[in-house]
Amino acid sequence: MNKAFALSLCLSAVVAGGVGAEQAKPAPRDPQTVAAYKQAITETYRKLFAAGMSNLTPEQLQTFWAVYPDYEKEKNTIVSARTELAKKYVEAYASEGGLQDSELTQIVNDAANYQKKNTDLRLKYFGIYSQKINVKAAARFALIDDYITTAIRMNLLGQIPLPGEEAAK
Repeated sequence: MNKAFALSLCLSAVVAGGVGAEQAKPAPRDPQTVAAYKQAITETYRKLFAAGMSNLTPEQLQTFWAVYPDYEKEKNTIVSARTELAKKYVEAYASEGGLQDSELTQIVNDAANYQKKNTDLRLKYFGIYSQKINVKAAARFALIDDYITTAIRMNLLGQIPLPGEEAAK
């Protein structure tokens, strides 16, 4: 129970900066801010997995961390694509013409595809960890990944304006 609380508290502290942010006008994102955001996500994943998987034996931890870089590389590809999609959305929102229906349709479809890719990646590594460690450790990995992914996604969504709010600019 204490680990769950610590995990929750740690993640909340990392992503709380953007939750509840003002949505009237999106702030422009410079490349350094985007890079810092991606780096913070990578570090958050590592810290929360370290805390969440700490009950494994030393041998199991060694196996977990030996596999983790492959997972992280694939995850970072999805995070980069999702971040670029959010950037594209904000730029279209802030443009003179605002969001066009075709842009919104594409963005919604792309966002759904990235969400599916996240789920597919989680299931892939659930299978790998099930074979290399055991099902309980793999399930712990999958649930922690789902928790972190959901929290980060909610943070990102909390920072972007909703379609139809362009008139408030």
